Amino acid sequence: MRIIKRSIAVNKKKKNNIDHNQMSFLEEKSITEKLAVSESKLDVQKKNINKTVPKGELLEYRIKRLLFFMGYFPKTNIIVQTSPDEPNDIVTDLDVYGIYLHSDFSIKTIWADCKSGAAQEINRIAWLNGIKEHIKVDDILFVKGGTKLSTKIYASRKNIQIVDLSTIAEMQKRFGVEEEDWRIPWNPVIQSQNLKIFKSITTPNNITYKKIAKFIHTHYWAQEDNYTRCKQTITALRDLAVVVELPLKEEQKISIKWAIYQLCGMLTLAMLQICRQIQYFPDKDKEELINLGLLYGKNSKAKIEDILKITNNIAKKTLCNYCVDAKLVADLPEIKLHQPDYTEAFLNMVFRIISQPLSYQDILRFMEFALFQYDLNKEKYCVEELGEIFINPNELIKSEKTLLHFICHVTGISKDIFILLSEE
Repeated sequence: MRIIKRSIAVNKKKKNNIDHNQMSFLEEKSITEKLAVSESKLDVQKKNINKTVPKGELLEYRIKRLLFFMGYFPKTNIIVQTSPDEPNDIVTDLDVYGIYLHSDFSIKTIWADCKSGAAQEINRIAWLNGIKEHIKVDDILFVKGGTKLSTKIYASRKNIQIVDLSTIAEMQKRFGVEEEDWRIPWNPVIQSQNLKIFKSITTPNNITYKKIAKFIHTHYWAQEDNYTRCKQTITALRDLAVVVELPLKEEQKISIKWAIYQLCGMLTLAMLQICRQIQYFPDKDKEELINLGLLYGKNSKAKIEDILKITNNIAKKTLCNYCVDAKLVADLPEIKLHQPDYTEAFLNMVFRIISQPLSYQDILRFMEFALFQYDLNKEKYCVEELGEIFINPNELIKSEKTLLHFICHVTGISKDIFILLSEE
């Protein structure tokens, strides 16, 4: 699959201090040389995207791009379920869901409900207000054209902001968004193609890929416990660490990398939320809370021990029915829970993040941009380009590198998957 390179000309440069030891993996040529393309090429790409992408989907990715430049870590097409476990019901789908991370690891969330066509505004506002309480989102944007002022005022009183379609272009100017900027993180064609290809892979079977695709868009977000989110995400990454080494088509390998990068951001989000939960505890208590969280998840220690006790008793009684040897029954080993093999590495990573909060404050947005724009495209990182989006790109590069080392260590993913690690 062909990956579309960045399609905008950059009119300004920012100078960044680059450490000499970073020059091995950073582009040395200027941003103008790297990114400048002809106006005709820009027009062709913009025209193609407008032609090939449905209006509703295109609107969602425009909003995703806008939220990114507003400082959010944005995701599209999140399916909200009543429970992460079966049986469950689908509540709704979130067109665009954004997470803003503060320096103390607390978050602010936003949901954009996008309507490119007709909709009954008052009914929709009432529905949005009810869903808001269920999903616990802070702000809602209802993106729709042609809404009366009185309706906008009514919605605003419910903390729902109606964004007129004609207002999007003005908002893009405020936050420095170019209309023709369809870089990979918010490119609807590339994102949709990778998801479609990923879900269709059948080597060695299709079950793993469909399960992980559903986890990325649904089950992860239905899970409220961050330790469980971490454990399930690490398991998914371990599965992909195996299949990415299989003899697959190039476009299939790219789609697996796409899924790995999605999961890296999701794992980081859950870990940052764990940092928020435990940062005010003494170090000894932090360690105990992490150990308990990784071992028991959202369940209490007493509840799990009761379940294990009942399970062991059932096992012994079942064995007694088929075996007369009392000693064999007495020697039956008990079922116990064990700490994950990555517990120590997990502890060290969480402690490192807590000790350097400012270095990780914008890491979610940085990984979202860098992994898809550079790693997926097999390009070296360009600090000039990063400097136009992020205040401290060099510091964020170091933070991402640390996280990627941790992820590779606990999942077995090859370092060759990541640009920053492959050239060490």
